[in-house]
Amino acid sequence: MHFDRIRIIITILLSAGIYLFFVSIFSRSLADNDLWGYLSFGRVFWEDGYFPFHDIFSYTPTKPLWVYHEWLTGLIFYIIYKYSGPAGLQLLRYVVILFTIYLIYVTASKKGGSPLSAAIALIPAMLLISFGHVPVRAQIFTYFFFIMTVFILEDAKKTQKWSVLWWLLPVQILWCNLHGGFVAGLGLVGIYALGEGLSGGKFIPYIKVGAFATLATLINPYGTEYWTYMIYAVAMPRPEIEEWMSVADAIRNHYQTLPVYIFLVLAFLSSLFFAFRRKRSLTDFFVLAVTIYLGCMHVRHNILFALVFGSFVPVMLCEYWEIWKAKGLFFTRRLWVPRSLPVVLLFSLYLLSSTSLSLKAVPSFELLTPAPMFPVSAVNWIKANDVRGNILPHFDWGEYLIWTCYPACRVAMDGRYETVYKDQVSKEYFDFLKGREKWDIFLHKYPHDMVLIKSKSRTHLLMLGEPSWRVAYADQWCVLFLRNDNKAIKKNDKDK
Repeated sequence: MHFDRIRIIITILLSAGIYLFFVSIFSRSLADNDLWGYLSFGRVFWEDGYFPFHDIFSYTPTKPLWVYHEWLTGLIFYIIYKYSGPAGLQLLRYVVILFTIYLIYVTASKKGGSPLSAAIALIPAMLLISFGHVPVRAQIFTYFFFIMTVFILEDAKKTQKWSVLWWLLPVQILWCNLHGGFVAGLGLVGIYALGEGLSGGKFIPYIKVGAFATLATLINPYGTEYWTYMIYAVAMPRPEIEEWMSVADAIRNHYQTLPVYIFLVLAFLSSLFFAFRRKRSLTDFFVLAVTIYLGCMHVRHNILFALVFGSFVPVMLCEYWEIWKAKGLFFTRRLWVPRSLPVVLLFSLYLLSSTSLSLKAVPSFELLTPAPMFPVSAVNWIKANDVRGNILPHFDWGEYLIWTCYPACRVAMDGRYETVYKDQVSKEYFDFLKGREKWDIFLHKYPHDMVLIKSKSRTHLLMLGEPSWRVAYADQWCVLFLRNDNKAIKKNDKDK
């Protein structure tokens, strides 16, 4: 009876703790820079009534075909935003996150993990996963379909019912039209085929379904051109984009320090658990090794590893617990020890992620665009003065300007850069933005009417020496330059 009371208390504490932990780490109201690109695409499709195969938001040279791998995300997000506002988008995000977490749990159970071990592994995995789910962005679909693919592959592997694998076809069709991360799903199929083949298991079903799943990705608005773009996009370097940094570069540059160290700790633990495991699966090894490698190469891929950690580690914990029990270790004779561990883990990780100790009982349903993340005041000034023309913006602000100022204004560059802009244009732009040697080539080469960049940046100081440009608006976060011969602003100055 005494133990039953302890179990009930621990269950209540664990349930309440997981809920509060979920709200704490996933409830964020800061809008993502890419969100405005999705909404802009959706607005053109739904309001203007056509599918933009060619870029319409820029005035610098662009590619002949705009392969927008997130086009379906844009259509869905715009309709939700139009009729339910930010709350609708946030609700969609929370629902996708909950289903993602559920799939991690059921995959762990499918592999032989107990509910307790699944909870122990899921809690730190959730913390790492939260860093990829905080903004409303298309990546939430990649994380959801990635763990769904793992679940389907594990189900087929365990039951030997290969017909289950055919579910990967509709998954890939949806996934490839929502986000370009679908290649990770095809990679998983290849890894399972390799692992099972080298282990002497059946691998032909994986190869056969993988081939059809690859063909299924051709069901998209761009046909084979989609794959031409994807091959280019997967191989291209992105030195200017922070989330594409390696773990080593992120540590050196103090970028995403907390999630990077969490990733390293979890990667070490999972490697340690696997190395001393009695029942080692070659397929599991490949999945863990590849996701750890991807996480080390690019910090944005830490999330893929977290999904695997939460679903693969629980069965290892169960195996080690049985070994320790057989050896009669003292803590295995105290049943409250493993049951209290998730509660202790929750509290510890909560302190790590939220040192203020502020408890939120209800998640946020807002989407905010605060300065200095977004140049809200500068945009308001542009609209109030009815200034129109071509804007050369700070990179992170490009898509926000597309959403707020198009069609009165077009941009020189924005976050869609690898899908829209030619390589030479991108190189010249980032030389300008970073104030590098020959920074002014981009400034003089294209017909800019405005330059909107961060205050006190190197480029800001260089622009002050340009005789053809003058400061029209400035605050502590951004500065707007106009050409001296800008007729629109001169007209407004006269009116005043």
